[in-house]
Amino acid sequence: MNLQNKVIILTGAARIGQHVAEELKKRGANLVIAYFKDPKEAALGFGMQADVSKKEDVQRVVEFTKEKFGQIDAVVHMAAIYEKSIWGELNEGHFEKNMNVIAKSAFLFGKIAGDEMLKNQGEIKGKMIFFSDWSVLARPYKDYLAYNAAKSAVVGLTKSFAKELAPSILVNAIAPGPMLRPPDLTDEENREVLAGTLLKRWGGPEEIVKGVCYLLESDFITGHILTIDGGRTIA
Repeated sequence: MNLQNKVIILTGAARIGQHVAEELKKRGANLVIAYFKDPKEAALGFGMQADVSKKEDVQRVVEFTKEKFGQIDAVVHMAAIYEKSIWGELNEGHFEKNMNVIAKSAFLFGKIAGDEMLKNQGEIKGKMIFFSDWSVLARPYKDYLAYNAAKSAVVGLTKSFAKELAPSILVNAIAPGPMLRPPDLTDEENREVLAGTLLKRWGGPEEIVKGVCYLLESDFITGHILTIDGGRTIA
């Protein structure tokens, strides 16, 4: 799929997502960017405030995009949370929050945007990219049970959507490893991350950008979880 003039819904356009938005814009895509709090995330496209865990908000984003551009060609759903759920404090609220923001939102975009994409012309009617995490494929993080469960659900949703929507819509996910060092990461924690990564460095946002563009432009990949982790999965 050539991205020139294609209409893409992007969520979570902060940090790495901002780099994704910049490259998609550079390649000629029209962006509708859903943001939760900061409208600056939407500087490179048409911004819409939305709580992606709510059906009515996702519906509103999809309807706006369809009305503005006539169709939807792709969804890149990066919005997520990353919060600890330590065992001694773990409760139903942690589980529900993570499942709603991470997994339920993926389901909502997959179903609502998927129904709209099916109306498009052509053999390939659309693309979807969701985001999981390298850890749930190999070694789930301790103290992040609710997060792990939600990101694992994204893997299942990706493969299920790929099967349900084939051959018209291609659905894949990216499972990032250490890409950007968090600002609150201690030096000791940083050393642990690098020691557990084969390439001994942080990947940088450009590697995720490459992965997103690869999956959007390729027309023979679906149901795949693209792991971009510097070898951390097998370290």
